[in-house]
Amino acid sequence: MEILFLGTSCAIPTLENGSTSFLVRTSDYLILVDASDNPVKSILKAGMDPLELDVVLLTHYHADHLSGYPALISTLNCMGREKDLTVITNAATESKAKDILAIFKLQNNNLNYKVNYTDGLLEAALRVELVSGFHTVPTSMVFFKENSTVVFYTADTVYTPQISEIAKNCSLMIHEATYSRRRKDKLEGHSTAYDAGLSAENAGAKGLYLCHICLNEYPNLKSVIKEARETYTGEIIIPKLFHWYKVH
Repeated sequence: MEILFLGTSCAIPTLENGSTSFLVRTSDYLILVDASDNPVKSILKAGMDPLELDVVLLTHYHADHLSGYPALISTLNCMGREKDLTVITNAATESKAKDILAIFKLQNNNLNYKVNYTDGLLEAALRVELVSGFHTVPTSMVFFKENSTVVFYTADTVYTPQISEIAKNCSLMIHEATYSRRRKDKLEGHSTAYDAGLSAENAGAKGLYLCHICLNEYPNLKSVIKEARETYTGEIIIPKLFHWYKVH
């Protein structure tokens, strides 16, 4: 399994870094997690063919995770896509996503391909499973399981010890680190880098990737890692954009 980040910022982007979204590549699937910014442009920049996209996974319906979704569906149609597209999401997000597509008349009867919604993917070689998250709107945390490799993504979440129990012994935890610990009283459904480290440590995760970072909340990127290091003893990475990371 390989992962490439298209953005690692929170809802406030920077000149170089957009909202958190990433690609997951397995032996059989190319998956886009959340549709931020301009998804097709980002996939092209990653060196991939957007028409080869198999699955879109939408964690929740906040704008920085869903705003690029209608553009993705429309552009794939303009590019001549014919293969059906699977969209994995929870019921609340599915409803919002369909409402947004309807505004732009992007329902299946207006497309060259079909968009099929489901709440998971259970194949012999790959399992994608949603778990209810802890945010201000209905959200999904995600398991990606390929053979013995297990990647767990928290999506946007407030800290709770349940995360560690759910993600026990995962190969990699991808955890948001929206705010610095200095903002502990104003998290509004989000976590700190300190929280991310605590979740990963208690889960026994072999590695920790930090994302959904509000860079204006930290002095610099080193300080994000330093804060997570207070609670986590394993490898910590803030992923470089458009770089494939292999997960074992």
